[in-house]
Amino acid sequence: MAPVIDVVRHAESTHNTTGNVYERDPNLTSRGESQAFRLGRSYAFMGYVSHLVSSPMRRAVRTAIIAFEDVLLAGKRVILLPDLQETGARPSDMGQPPDALEVAFRPQIDSSLLDRHWCYKGQGSKYTPDVALVEERAREARVFLRELAQSGPDNAHIVVVSHGGFLHFLTEDYSGLSEQYFTAYGNTTMRSFRFVDLNGNDPDAKMVETNESCQKSGLPRFTDMGDDEKERLKSYAVARVEWQKTDFENMTRPRRPEVLTHVF
Repeated sequence: MAPVIDVVRHAESTHNTTGNVYERDPNLTSRGESQAFRLGRSYAFMGYVSHLVSSPMRRAVRTAIIAFEDVLLAGKRVILLPDLQETGARPSDMGQPPDALEVAFRPQIDSSLLDRHWCYKGQGSKYTPDVALVEERAREARVFLRELAQSGPDNAHIVVVSHGGFLHFLTEDYSGLSEQYFTAYGNTTMRSFRFVDLNGNDPDAKMVETNESCQKSGLPRFTDMGDDEKERLKSYAVARVEWQKTDFENMTRPRRPEVLTHVF
């Protein structure tokens, strides 16, 4: 069998409970830490994890460190992949410079893939909210993960910790989305995928959910749906990013100076 990619949404973070999207790079709540611990205790493939990859956002890194402590004790580190960060540009979706992450999480992390601008989401950044940019970095992340899968044994599991909105673009699976729900991933929800073409001939590195994962999630297999239904479900993810783009443009648009008038 080909290696399995287990994708996980981070555990509960402070902004998930307070709604404060202006908190920069929020960390886990105590409940979130408990969720991550339970995830690790229930994960059945700890001895088969060849790589542990995470968004560099603190809530994702902390989830990976707590849940997969046994993997770290075996000598592996959490690979921080900037392409796995969330799609928005408010402070809650903006990370920390590499040196700050090193101070917080050394020696459990591998930050070699981060440059000092990875957390910049302004004009000209590949991480600005934009559907085309999100889709391209999702593709690049899949290619990176496929290269990891090619380097491991056939029974390997690669764990990926990321964010609810971005995971749909990463997997190109939009099952469970609606006008009400921007993601089908609850905190620490895990779903499992394999690459359609592990050899690397597919430039998009497409993935398909495993049968076991489909049965566990209770969601229909996205690749089995008709094209119209696929587009309808994807439109909810696209609409969220387009809203985030508009929100970002409103936040960064220069404001005209107020004209003060005096009435005598």
